[in-house]
Formats: sequence, structure tokens, C-alpha cells
Amino acid sequence: MRPGPERRPTSDRGDAVAALPRIAWFRASAHADAHDDDRPVFLLIHGVGLSHRSFSRLARELVAHGTVIAPDLPGFGHAPGARRRVSIEEMAEALLPHLDGASIGRGRLVVVGHSLGAEVGIEVARLRPVLTRCLVLIGPVVDPDASTASGQARRLMIDMVLEPPLTGAMVGRDYLRGGLLSFAAGVTSMLRYDAMDRIGAVRSPLLVLRGARDPVAPAAWTARLGALGRAGRATDVPGAVHNVPHSHPREVATIIAAFAAEDRG
Repeated sequence: MRPGPERRPTSDRGDAVAALPRIAWFRASAHADAHDDDRPVFLLIHGVGLSHRSFSRLARELVAHGTVIAPDLPGFGHAPGARRRVSIEEMAEALLPHLDGASIGRGRLVVVGHSLGAEVGIEVARLRPVLTRCLVLIGPVVDPDASTASGQARRLMIDMVLEPPLTGAMVGRDYLRGGLLSFAAGVTSMLRYDAMDRIGAVRSPLLVLRGARDPVAPAAWTARLGALGRAGRATDVPGAVHNVPHSHPREVATIIAAFAAEDRG
């Protein structure tokens, strides 16, 4: 994916927009002008400690189905860190001026969030219902049975042992680049967000997807979250663990593209 323009978003809100946390924007399309058709625009939102690189393999698969855009959230990847902890709501709000300025047509946006990014995705879909065609949550957090920092850390450590070597290396590189402070701030933000409370406000159809061996997002949790959404459903990718977009990109892309293509009248 190539970096998008470096300019700050503009809006009638002026100073309010300038005060938003900064993100880095990446875009990929198989077409010269993605605004000329009705193909989906896939917004890929990464998890805690990661970056748009965690979606590099998935993006290569999804680009055959539409345009792919992937931000680096504040403090991760190429995005500068904020001077304070950034809430999930603020992360979502930082994306909105970019989405609003991207000329995305009504019902074209497929919001895909992984791990912490699933929480950000819920907020984007809630705040931009007209743009959003559907919402896909991959390995969402936070399971109420592990709703503490120690509980999440324990599950993430188990996952690191289970990940395939290439995926584990990608995760390790991003963790090192982001640093401990950004990671800890991200974990705090995701623990303070209540996905079950917010998902009911999302009007778009919901798919909750997980690796079948994911210790971070157990099946009982994803089924419970899926049942709370509009036309919600949950599905597993056999053999995969938490970072399934990187380890099983073709399978995940097939599921997402099929869900986005469903006729919803």
C-alpha cells in the first residue's frame, strides 16, 4: 500500500479538527480512479501495537474486490504519538475527516477492524451509518472474562507462541517500533471501551470473524458479540489464531468480500 497525502484534513470545525490525533493513511486500488465505480472501499483498522503492515497480505487479496485504505492509528506505525492517551472514540474521530474527504459513496464503506481496531471500527460504523455498507470485526476485544490488563497480556502472550513464524515476526517488529508506552496506552484505551454497550447502536450488518484457535477472542465471546449486532453472525477460520488477517489472508478476504457483496435490498 502506498502512503496517502500528508496534508491535514480540513473541516468547518477548524480548530477541533486540527486538535485531532494524527494518523498516517495508506491506500491501494487496482483501478486508476476508484471513485468512478460502485466497488467497495475496505477500511482496515489494525490492532494494539500493530500498524497497517499487519494487513499487507490481506490488502493484496482485497484489492481485487475494491479499494483498500488502511490507517496507522496514533502512536503506531508511521503515525506520531499523542502527548496523552488517545481513547477509542478519539481514534475513530481522527479517521472521520479523511473518510469524509475521500468521496466514498453511500453504502460503499466496508469497515474491517482487528483486535483493538474492532472497537474503533464499531465507532466509525456508528458515526458514519450512511457510508457504511457493513462492519467486520476480526478477533474483537475485550472479552469480559479477561477484562483486565493482566488478563489481556496473558492471552496475547499465549497467542504469540501459537502464531506462525512469519506472522509472529511481523507482530514482534511492530511491537518494537511502537514501543511500550504506546502499547500500554492502547491497552488502557481498549479496556475502557465497552463494545457490547456500543454495538447495538450500529445500523450496518455485522460479521464477527476469528481464528478458530484464537486465545484472545474465544468463540463464546465472538458469538455473544455477534448476536448483539444487526443481522449479526459469527464465523471461524480453521487453524488460525489471533492475527488471522496476516496468517490466512486469502480465506479472510474471501469471507469479507462475500459478506460485502450480499444483496441487502
